Amino acid sequence: MKLSYPSERPKLKPALRQTLSLRAEMACTEVTTHGASASVFALRKRAKECRGLLHLLHSGWEDSTQWNARLRDAAAKLAPARDAEVMLNTFDSLTARRRAPSEFDSLREVLLDEIEIADAATDPDSIAQFADIMAEFARAARSLKMADKTAPIVWHNLARTWTKGQRACQEAAQAGEDATAFHDWRKWLKRHWYQARFFKPIDRPALRAHVAQVDALGKTLGAHNDMDVLHMYLQALCPNDPALARLAPDLLRARRGLAQQALDAAATLYAAPNPAEGWAASWQLWRAG
Repeated sequence: MKLSYPSERPKLKPALRQTLSLRAEMACTEVTTHGASASVFALRKRAKECRGLLHLLHSGWEDSTQWNARLRDAAAKLAPARDAEVMLNTFDSLTARRRAPSEFDSLREVLLDEIEIADAATDPDSIAQFADIMAEFARAARSLKMADKTAPIVWHNLARTWTKGQRACQEAAQAGEDATAFHDWRKWLKRHWYQARFFKPIDRPALRAHVAQVDALGKTLGAHNDMDVLHMYLQALCPNDPALARLAPDLLRARRGLAQQALDAAATLYAAPNPAEGWAASWQLWRAG
């Protein structure tokens, strides 16, 4: 089931109530169906989707900030093993380009050890605990109450997410080798991506292209982040390994290339006006139709 505004075209508050509760319930169903073997990727994705939409309710639903933090922390407990696997995949992709990737076997062993450590350290009850929190959130979302009218709050926060991403992009462009700025930019872009997917039905042709553009940029920033995480990890655990000295130039070159690719794509994306006003008008026409 796609993250999407309900086809019945309700007002914004019931639409968000329904969507937030359904995404949370999907996580619960994943755990009920698969138990401890439930997909960590799918569970974390559901939490990120809910958090992306929660930002639309910022300052309107008084519990939104608390729930954002609870969902973030619950998902973080599922992260270590998957993060270790991502590092290994990034490493394999990078070294596969070399004629003799086996020269980096010592580094790969470190990453394999990290996967085993992360698996062993993962709380066996963490998936069940995650499902409990998502079930509680689904109940809360179904009865959420807004302090003021919903529409002005939602459109304000949609505009705010876009503006924050735009500013974060500018900071990343000035950050040089500081990857933190790119990570912050990616967070705001991902929030906008979830929000854009939610509103896609109000103008499918235009928003389909927009969502695809944001998604492509998000994947580039994600690859940039993966390179940075891998580099920092290897520097911390095996700084004196000659294999790292040979690999580091490739790693940094790949990260710089991804940074430039992201900034080039952003120049086109952010040249467009803040979408909030246009989407508000499209939403009104869509609901009237």
